[in-house]
Amino acid sequence: MSPEKDNSIIIYDGECELCRSAVRFLQTGSSPAGFKFVPSSDPSAHQMLDEFRIEKSTADKTVILIDKDRVYTKSAAIIKALQKKGRLWRLTGFFLLVPAFLRNLVYDWIANRRK
Repeated sequence: MSPEKDNSIIIYDGECELCRSAVRFLQTGSSPAGFKFVPSSDPSAHQMLDEFRIEKSTADKTVILIDKDRVYTKSAAIIKALQKKGRLWRLTGFFLLVPAFLRNLVYDWIANRRK
């Protein structure tokens, strides 16, 4: 179940209120590419995880963006999703210049306190 050409798939923790709020935010306004949102507990998410060789335990700990057969996790997934939202959100791509280990330290700190 590869992502369709015009849709990116976001796999997220459906039991996490912060994650659900982020999904609601991404659903609002204009999004030129569009997203398909799949909770990590959904059977179709398990199928995609297998297809892209992603550990199921990873999906419980991080957001995953599948875009044109590329997989992004943690901070990269968030930044890429915000960029696809369009308009001024494209400027968040600037954060990709920050080394991933530093971005992901912040991501992990927030993720560990989200529930």
